Amino acid sequence: MGHNPTGVVLSLERRREIYAVCSRYDVIIVEDDPYWYLQFPSADTGEAESRNLPRPARSPAPADPSLEGSPSSGYSFLDSLVPSFLRIDTDGRVVRLDTFSKTVAPGCRLGWITAQPDLIERYVRIAEATTQQPSGFVQSLISELVLGPDQPAAARQAFLALRGPRDRAAFAGWKMDGWVRWLSGLRGSYERRMVAMCTILDEGSFQVKQGTPVSTSDAELCVVTKTALFTFSWPRGGMFVWLRMCFEAHPLWQALGSDGAAIDGVVLSSAMMIFLSRPPHLVLVAPGMMFSATPDIRAKDGWRYYRLCFAAETDANIEACSHRFVAGVQRFWRIKKVKELEDLIEDLPKVNEVMAGAGGVGEDDGNWFGC
Repeated sequence: MGHNPTGVVLSLERRREIYAVCSRYDVIIVEDDPYWYLQFPSADTGEAESRNLPRPARSPAPADPSLEGSPSSGYSFLDSLVPSFLRIDTDGRVVRLDTFSKTVAPGCRLGWITAQPDLIERYVRIAEATTQQPSGFVQSLISELVLGPDQPAAARQAFLALRGPRDRAAFAGWKMDGWVRWLSGLRGSYERRMVAMCTILDEGSFQVKQGTPVSTSDAELCVVTKTALFTFSWPRGGMFVWLRMCFEAHPLWQALGSDGAAIDGVVLSSAMMIFLSRPPHLVLVAPGMMFSATPDIRAKDGWRYYRLCFAAETDANIEACSHRFVAGVQRFWRIKKVKELEDLIEDLPKVNEVMAGAGGVGEDDGNWFGC
């Protein structure tokens, strides 16, 4: 759900198809769902309205419990989400991974596993002989936050009776109702930031140029060109926007560098990443090359993409950074001198060092789009 980095959410129909294949060939499904609660129902209509496209036809909620023949969870928010593979698991082949890192605190590094008992028993044995357990302090903190203090009610009342009025109103834990309210509010905050970012990106995804007017007997005519700078789909979940940059349309695409080699996508992608990190833009992006599974994919397609994060900044910063990103891309497309690109590339080792110090190029903590 909310795939990192693409923001894709698999439909219920697609999940059923995948499950059928795995069932046929006896394949275990490990469903890593850190973003399951962060699905954005407004993305379909928001994307259509932003781009002046026909509004998508309304259809029944994909997570309607009646589709699965199972009872409601009792919470409309949870029932509105595209269901997990667990909902359609009849063979006990699904292992679902969840985490508090994306819904409570990035640094807590605490999660849980849902699977059939035999798999859990084996996992417990392996964990006892390897990692043993996550941080005990973090477990206690999250447990008290969600469930409340771990002490008998009578003992707690006796303790509070000895304290002042302020202590008698001590926090008793979110419980299930509070936990779902928190998740619903968190999803709403991220969805609002996603809409703000995507709307601004849509507005700046083309570069429009007007040619020199030509006088005629009746009027002045001119040619207006519209160049696509990047394309993307509004994310249906998660924390990221996955942009496909149109570097092939850059004026210096395939131009010859000082070494006689043609300027390719890797050079343009690296140069623009550095360009955006400098004043007045001050934006860090995650280049698609760092998500490439193999060197061949990195060279063939990885350079075409950037990942932007809308979860790590305030609403005000998201809007400001989005505008600066668009302005930076527009300005980069006006670079006409090869020397300017080569000067940017010279700083690549320094940028890589800074990015590695910020959390490592393999991390996904959302450090790559901010001020």
